[in-house]
Amino acid sequence: MANKEEANEATQRLVMKTVQDSYGAVVDRVVGLQERNVRFAQSLVEGSIRGMHRQSERNWGMTEELVERAEEQSDAFRTLVQESVDVYVDLLCTPFSYYGKGWKVTR
Repeated sequence: MANKEEANEATQRLVMKTVQDSYGAVVDRVVGLQERNVRFAQSLVEGSIRGMHRQSERNWGMTEELVERAEEQSDAFRTLVQESVDVYVDLLCTPFSYYGKGWKVTR
């Protein structure tokens, strides 16, 4: 019976060692998967951050260009209004300038 008990104990040790090795392999596999998932998540976040940074730089450049164009349009509009006012004033003053010249001639 001692042989049978020793054989049972040896079998139990072998089964326990096999189970431990199997669990160890599963744990190693899970840890490896988690590490890959973490690297994948980091690459997604870093890629998103880089993309947002590039987009914000483009937006900033576009905003500067729009501001410059708005200033140019404002200057052009100001010039147009000033020239229109000058023409209108000249048009209104034309009869008076002829009247003034006629008054000087008759004197």
